[in-house]
Amino acid sequence: MTAVLPRPRIVAALLAGRGAYRIATYAGGLALLNLWGPDDFAAYATAVGALAWLTQLVSSGPEKAALNLVPLRGGAGLAQFFRTLVVSALCLSLLAGLLSGAGRYGAAGVVAVGVGSATVLVALYRLSGQPLADSLGFFGLAATYALAVVAAYLGAGPHDVLLLLGAGTLAVNAVLLARLRLPAAPPSTASDAAAPPAAAGAQASTPPDAAVSGAEAQASASPEVSRAAALRAVAVLGTADILGVLGVSVLYLAFAAADRPAETSLFYLLVVVSAAVSTGWGYLLRLAQPTVALRIERAGESAAWSATRRSLIWTIGLGLPAAITVGVLGRSAVWAYVALTIEILLYAGNAVSALLLEASGARGRRWSAAASIGQLAAVAGTGWLLVPPAGATGGIAALIAGELARALLMLALTRRSGEPATLPAA
Repeated sequence: MTAVLPRPRIVAALLAGRGAYRIATYAGGLALLNLWGPDDFAAYATAVGALAWLTQLVSSGPEKAALNLVPLRGGAGLAQFFRTLVVSALCLSLLAGLLSGAGRYGAAGVVAVGVGSATVLVALYRLSGQPLADSLGFFGLAATYALAVVAAYLGAGPHDVLLLLGAGTLAVNAVLLARLRLPAAPPSTASDAAAPPAAAGAQASTPPDAAVSGAEAQASASPEVSRAAALRAVAVLGTADILGVLGVSVLYLAFAAADRPAETSLFYLLVVVSAAVSTGWGYLLRLAQPTVALRIERAGESAAWSATRRSLIWTIGLGLPAAITVGVLGRSAVWAYVALTIEILLYAGNAVSALLLEASGARGRRWSAAASIGQLAAVAGTGWLLVPPAGATGGIAALIAGELARALLMLALTRRSGEPATLPAA
């Protein structure tokens, strides 16, 4: 498995594929609303929205775990494990859809799981040195949405459109699975380059006449990462994204209780902007994640904790005064946009810190998950206090409070990191 940063033109192609998919989903939704009207569109949107969390459940933990573990010495064999997880999720969603009578919710579930599964599969393609499959896969998903809109204009209703989206999503996954080729072990040159000094010395002392292949030497020097450890990583690494979605859902409940529809609509638009920017930034970090994992493996977890702490100090030092300023002066709708900018920047800083912490090992992953639980508590508590008097600005302020709580908790936990250390340059 390869773990190098993609070239700029490759990154541009990857962003184009993801961008086409996002545009297709947002523009497709607007087109269907305009075509069907609010009543029929509500039947479609309710099914899609109710099961959207399945995409995060299927993709977030497995994708992060694959990008963290597969590039490591002894982790290449896990690629087959993650592919099996994808196939299992697809089969379960298809079975559930069939048991539901291929109804709207069953089809929407297949779509949600299919998008999440494709996300994991293209990550495995990137790790195996085939990054453009990522772009092609998401262009395929975008084309599926475009075809669904065309079918709607030809007379298809919400149920038929969901069935078409489900079939198209399954077809994209089938092609990705059929063409995916995973090596059983990393090339010996990559393992030699990544080996720490102690391992290199051990290999140098091996008698020349020992008939051991490069792959066998790799296995003997670096035991395989167990599937149980990978499964634990999947469960823990999915926590932050799932709880982040749950936090926004809690805020929508606060808006519903406050009965402020105009502020709810403004908050929705602000969250769409935040999600678009955050998704793009998170994807760029995913591209860098395998390389970061290898660097941390060479430097040790203390180096990752030290780097995390430095990142968090900058995030809190710049974000806390800005948040206090919004809290003191924010009395109009204009401040909602200022708050949104601060929230996006805080998310970006915390995403970098979480990447370092989660790549440091099992303890770092647990600390990151614990901090995300604190983040949810801060968002929920602050949101119920601020949304009634401050509306959309209060909702974004609650997200800011959650990001600051997460940063403070990660900083408190990384104080256990011991002596400062530095990550290697490359």
